[in-house]
Amino acid sequence: MKPSSTATGDRPARHFGAFALLGVLALCPMAVLAEDAPNLLTDPFYLALGTYIVETDTDVRLDGESGQGTNVDWEKTFGSGDVTRFRFDGQWRFADRHKVRFMWFDSSRDASRTLEEDIEWGDETFPVSARVKSEFSFAVYELAYEYAFLRRDNYEVSGSFGLHYTELDLELSAKAESSGGTLDADIRESGSVGAPLPVIGLRGLWALPYNFWIDAQAQYFALSIDEYDGSLTDLRLMVNWQPKTWLGIGIGYNQFTVDVDVEKNSFDGSLDWTYEGPMIFYSASF
Repeated sequence: MKPSSTATGDRPARHFGAFALLGVLALCPMAVLAEDAPNLLTDPFYLALGTYIVETDTDVRLDGESGQGTNVDWEKTFGSGDVTRFRFDGQWRFADRHKVRFMWFDSSRDASRTLEEDIEWGDETFPVSARVKSEFSFAVYELAYEYAFLRRDNYEVSGSFGLHYTELDLELSAKAESSGGTLDADIRESGSVGAPLPVIGLRGLWALPYNFWIDAQAQYFALSIDEYDGSLTDLRLMVNWQPKTWLGIGIGYNQFTVDVDVEKNSFDGSLDWTYEGPMIFYSASF
């Protein structure tokens, strides 16, 4: 199966502008924090829970035993449907320069559409005019270690190494009674894959006045081993206001891309999928 994302012409400029803004903000003087305000550069624990207004571009293909399946533009064919998505981040600073970080992102959606063309999906054929229900579930888990190789009173820059585990489930189903006579019986076909991908990255954390913080992160890795051959990119820029231990809010922008070819019994195909968009979150630091 092959989800793929298409880049737009203004993305490089948008990313350059974001990091240029980050560079300017990094030159701001040290934040004058209230005495009872948390300090994200020294607090042992940090937690954040948020959701996205996200755009996805997905071109999917699920191969069957008889050969290559149909490339499906998921958003064009089925629309966005009912969507749920959230992201949880947690970190433990167990020494001045050392942290362990965990992330969990989950996104799922389902929709029903009448097909305008045949779809070869795994070992089933979904014919034109059939009423097809699509179910899409995507989850990413990350566990990483960070070391701050550059550390000052108002900022730190860290290198990281970790493991992303990407879990994908896709299913198409159609009932004969709602497909206008195009089917003799109900059909259902699904594919699922779990892809472990190591990542390396850089992360910067800057303290700004009035308990504001800038958090920028870039991660990448390419891998070819056993049943997996692919790469992962994760870019994130966040602004966090943390005036109290249990009172923090933030906004940011995240782009995540995973591109992997898989040959397994439960999934034979490829995943090339991107989500990107603004995020709002609640945070605590203690």
